[in-house]
Amino acid sequence: MNDSNRKSVDEDFTLTESEDPSLAAYPKSARAAIAKRKAAMAEAESAKVLQFPVWPEPKRGTPNSFLRSALFSAIQGKDRRFLREEILASQNGYTVKFTGEQLNQEDLTLWETFVHLARQHQLGTVCNFTAHGLLKALGLPTGGKNHRVLHSSIIRLTACAVEIIHDNKKYFGSLVEGGAKDELTKHYVIRLNPDLIRLYGDTQWTAIDWQQRLQLRRKPLAQALHAYFSSHKKPFPVMLSFIQKITGCRNVQMASFKRQCRSALDVLQDIGFLAGYSIDGDKLTVVRSSISLPSQE
Repeated sequence: MNDSNRKSVDEDFTLTESEDPSLAAYPKSARAAIAKRKAAMAEAESAKVLQFPVWPEPKRGTPNSFLRSALFSAIQGKDRRFLREEILASQNGYTVKFTGEQLNQEDLTLWETFVHLARQHQLGTVCNFTAHGLLKALGLPTGGKNHRVLHSSIIRLTACAVEIIHDNKKYFGSLVEGGAKDELTKHYVIRLNPDLIRLYGDTQWTAIDWQQRLQLRRKPLAQALHAYFSSHKKPFPVMLSFIQKITGCRNVQMASFKRQCRSALDVLQDIGFLAGYSIDGDKLTVVRSSISLPSQE
């Protein structure tokens, strides 16, 4: 193709006023002015400050697409696998694909902390913390090993690629955009992906009870069940086979998994999250405690 016949990149992707079908009904003399006004409105819209919803301090706002899928599995760190555009188990209405080193419940706890720190600031800005301070806030030991575990989790959240489709809208990208670390002071500066705001629609996120979640540390199945049922004010009965898939649990022996579930559900009763539960064959029914109802469904 000759240079004279080749369109520029801008020409290929710019819709002119004459090509905008919504302008066809207007006189030609008015189209340029209308197109200019539309462009100005679009520019003003894009310049708006994007911000996470502001939830109370004892909560952690988390997208339901995270809580109702196997994005953050109930597995130990040693059981992680590398996945490539794998479709993860999820509740009807969500499609979740993942590329990267598999994430678990500890990664979710850390990510929730980052978003909590950033919730009062414009998205795309940084959140600051020291490794020592963050580990202490999470109730973890502050020795060198935990510093390395913390950094590895940050790298996983940065290196992964997530695709989520819900209500005909798709988010794709990493969960952490990037950051920097001072090796002497162990001070971190973390940037979150601004497009994450798309996962926080009016009824698309849940305020997780943070103290309850911290009580479940090192109990990944209990954490995953707490996360899933937190996203439902009145949970509907579900099959254990569905729970096994949506939590990403590796135990495929149903009798053994049922025992695991009972133990995890007993813990959720002990901390006051559940008022009760029953397992009839392969069907699980839970009742939320009245004091643990979410601020968002």
